[in-house]
Amino acid sequence: MNKPFVGILVGDAWYRRIPSGRMYHESLPHYEQAGRLHGVTPCYFRLRDIRPGQPVVSAYVNTQTGYKRITIPVPNVIHNRTLYTKKRPKRAIQELVQDGKLIFNEWNRYGKGYIHQLLMMSPSLRPHLPVTREATPAVIKEMMAAYPLLILKPNSSSIGMGIMKLERTAHGWLLHGATRSGKAIAFKQRLPAIARRKLKARPYLVQQLLPLATYHGKPFDLRVTVQRGETGEWQVSGIAAKVAKLGAFRTNVAQGGVVRTLNEVLEPYPQLNPGIVQRDLCDFSIRVARQLSEHLTHLADIGLDVGLTEFGYPMFIECNGRDLRYSFQKGNMPDMFQMTYSNPIGYAKYLLESERTGQP
Repeated sequence: MNKPFVGILVGDAWYRRIPSGRMYHESLPHYEQAGRLHGVTPCYFRLRDIRPGQPVVSAYVNTQTGYKRITIPVPNVIHNRTLYTKKRPKRAIQELVQDGKLIFNEWNRYGKGYIHQLLMMSPSLRPHLPVTREATPAVIKEMMAAYPLLILKPNSSSIGMGIMKLERTAHGWLLHGATRSGKAIAFKQRLPAIARRKLKARPYLVQQLLPLATYHGKPFDLRVTVQRGETGEWQVSGIAAKVAKLGAFRTNVAQGGVVRTLNEVLEPYPQLNPGIVQRDLCDFSIRVARQLSEHLTHLADIGLDVGLTEFGYPMFIECNGRDLRYSFQKGNMPDMFQMTYSNPIGYAKYLLESERTGQP
């Protein structure tokens, strides 16, 4: 019996590299392993390759002689791994859904401010959220009066691009992360011109920077991948710690951060029980996923950035609608890395079975 196809909706750059197998942030072998585990066949195509009402699609499929483009029936279940920012692709995806296709993670780009608003709707999650506001000049002035450490971050950005830090000192303020050299800029009250230009160029948020736990003096946060799996329920697929390089405040791997295990970064805190911290992280992350999925259409695969206080209390930083997963690869966590591929494919199989049996 032929295995059913599960569609992986990919972008142009991703698509061009499939024949060579030389991928940047995705692993084709891990998709294939997930397919074998769940008895389905992953296939890869772009949004431009498919139209509503179209019965077939030209997609890349793994064959005995490598990846080949072949014509197959349009899969009934599709995992969206694209990151579009325009309205036109969003409309195209919605038209496919209206045509009867099950597409999970229909949209992967949400503003950080919007995500914050959705989480603030949950009373149980509010204590885990730092104060976050739109970064207008008046608001930044208010926040500078109230807090000694602030983060300025673009409302929509990836891999730590554009993030700046404000730090109060005995002599005034320091602005970190605004220059290419990385050198901090000292100022009194008025933001330096370079920061004002960045704030005018695109929407920013200003956020209270909490005194979180560090690893040998270096800031760290945790990438928690939360996904629906073969039962349809949310679960944590992996946790990886991202540690900033010495003297830096960005933990992103693309900005020079290194990956460690949760147990490693908790070693300087003997008062914390790693098992309890992990349990609390998983509980918190699943509650975040459930809250967001009540408002974001068919959400099923997210990567959360979570900080920890010195007492092991989780603090939300941001949500990534398209988790790049490579933290687990960089941190030599092969089982977690595979799980980040196996769970979405398992969820696709769950949707296929639900469609076949008529179960919700």
